[in-house]
Amino acid sequence: MTWDEAREKEVDRLEEQLSVFHRRSRRFLRTFASRVHPGIDAGTYAVLLVIAQAGPLRLNDLAEEFGLDKSTMSRHVSTLIRLGLVQRDPDPLDGRAFLLTPSPDGLHRLAAATDARRGEWRGRLDGWGTGELAEFVTALTRLNTDLERRRPTQP
Repeated sequence: MTWDEAREKEVDRLEEQLSVFHRRSRRFLRTFASRVHPGIDAGTYAVLLVIAQAGPLRLNDLAEEFGLDKSTMSRHVSTLIRLGLVQRDPDPLDGRAFLLTPSPDGLHRLAAATDARRGEWRGRLDGWGTGELAEFVTALTRLNTDLERRRPTQP
């Protein structure tokens, strides 16, 4: 596919809107993080969501998923463990590693926050038709797939 000036402008618009979306989604997540536990921030809440959705996971896998170094991810995970929201169990495939899963309390608190979050989404997307929402989710899924498949090279 060729890149002309109009297409380049659309990429600029995409970058701008993704930046706005990132800022607003962090604010959105911060609201629900405090519903799970007052001791977690939006970033730690996002880590808990990924552990609940994709777990059990190793710390290294989480760090890679978020594009963070292991020490930063370790701080998020340590907070979740200290608050009793995540448990750390030995990895049966590697005695040196641990697998992270939500604790029963973490799952319970997350379920309550998820119900509230879904209610908020319903309110914000009330003006969207089902077809519009499906098209957007399909396009976003495609973008996420392409972003994962074509990761930038590390400097």
